[in-house]
Amino acid sequence: MTWMARLAAGLSITCAVVVLAISCSLKDSLGPVAGVEGELQVSGEWPDSIKAAALIVLDDVVLEDAADHLIAFSDPLMPGDTLIPYFVQLRPGRYYLVAAGLTVEPALFLANMEANSADGDIPFVILDDDLSAIATPVLIRKDEVVQVNRTISF
Repeated sequence: MTWMARLAAGLSITCAVVVLAISCSLKDSLGPVAGVEGELQVSGEWPDSIKAAALIVLDDVVLEDAADHLIAFSDPLMPGDTLIPYFVQLRPGRYYLVAAGLTVEPALFLANMEANSADGDIPFVILDDDLSAIATPVLIRKDEVVQVNRTISF
């Protein structure tokens, strides 16, 4: 192979890699997603018993058995913070969103999540002021992201 042929092959490969890298970094190049996004906001003074707040996603609104219905949860909002944007990717379906306070440190909660789920004891308390918000399902359709903001008042 001549040096011109090698140069042409090298340039072709380089161009292909650059095009691939650019297309992967573009937002439109990723597949569509579905889920829920918004802001979780806190007003008032955090109680000492609450170590973090998060939006939890349930597939049914049976709060007594929340561990059996827990699908996902947002990133935690830590004491002292007042606002956190969140996104939770979900499959199409009907979900219930609950603003909840963790009564243990988030890292401890995550480390023991399987054990907590197995015995049905998830260390959280409901922080939603408006209980009708819990009872109202959020319907997620294919390729749809639903906007839901929640405010917790202490």
